[in-house]
Amino acid sequence: MSRRHLVLPLVLAAVAGCSRPAAPPAAPETPAPNAPQAAADPYAQPDSALQMSEINLYMHRSKQMEGVAQKPEFWVHATAFTMQGQNAYAFQNARAVVYSDEEGREDVVIDAMRGTFEQDRRAVLQDDVRVKAGTLLLNLSDITWEKPEDGSPGVARSDNHVTINDPSLQLEAASLRLYPDSKLFELTAVTGTVRFGKDSL
Repeated sequence: MSRRHLVLPLVLAAVAGCSRPAAPPAAPETPAPNAPQAAADPYAQPDSALQMSEINLYMHRSKQMEGVAQKPEFWVHATAFTMQGQNAYAFQNARAVVYSDEEGREDVVIDAMRGTFEQDRRAVLQDDVRVKAGTLLLNLSDITWEKPEDGSPGVARSDNHVTINDPSLQLEAASLRLYPDSKLFELTAVTGTVRFGKDSL
């Protein structure tokens, strides 16, 4: 009997010595650095978005003559509209017109692939933008029409590359400001050719 008692502890010791040591606890995962989040796409259309087609949107001048029919200051027509919130829209395949405040003056016509519209604040037109102002033809990637809060006439601007073609000039510029009521252009970093005299006809 005493022999059996001596053998049993030896067997247990041998088994314990051959077993694998317990695995160390896994190191906690280091959290990944905060990745920059992509800017929200203003043209993203949630499933619940109200979509419309062939809609006209307007911005009127702050000073209206009571009882007198007047043109709007800004008008945009597009083949497809999506509501983006209260008084805000995204649109595609658009034509916009900036109306002159004087009879006889030519209006400014803008064509673009897409854009956004905020009632009585601004309209942004983007992608393959073409602007026709009299004999001037402008090509640019985007243009923003803004209606000042102080009631002054609206202004069109772009801070991206613009090309301007006319029978008497070909210009390129880094940015543009257009004041339709006064028919004034402001350009920065301008290069190109301007022809004078008979050659410009």
